[in-house]
Amino acid sequence: MLPVIFLVLIGLASNFTSRDSGAGFSFTETTQYRNERSSTSLNITYWATDEFEDHYPQGTKYLAEFDRQVEIYYVRTVQSDCDKQDNMMYRKVMLAKRTGNAAEVQKARNHPRPKCREMERIKSRHKDIWRAAMYFSPY
Repeated sequence: MLPVIFLVLIGLASNFTSRDSGAGFSFTETTQYRNERSSTSLNITYWATDEFEDHYPQGTKYLAEFDRQVEIYYVRTVQSDCDKQDNMMYRKVMLAKRTGNAAEVQKARNHPRPKCREMERIKSRHKDIWRAAMYFSPY
């Protein structure tokens, strides 16, 4: 799994540095990324630098491509978090099975997995973005 994550990060780094290395984004507000924006399709909130609009003017294909990359990165992040939640649930189920207590096993199977629910929502409503994120395609 680690080599796949490494390849994804390299691919994203090259996508975001193709225009200008100073025009990135963050999913959390920081001193460098303080201008709140929303992506077009998924309405993902992200923060950009003060120079962002100099590199990605409103209404241009560059901005549309950047938004698309933000959404793909977001979907990959949600999928990664879902995988972690699935693994946690699986471990809890395996531990509960050792006790032989059916109620504990059921409780472990019901372990909350909000990122997996979000991933299913994205997959059902935005198949094109989901496919692009899961199959390592920029579009």
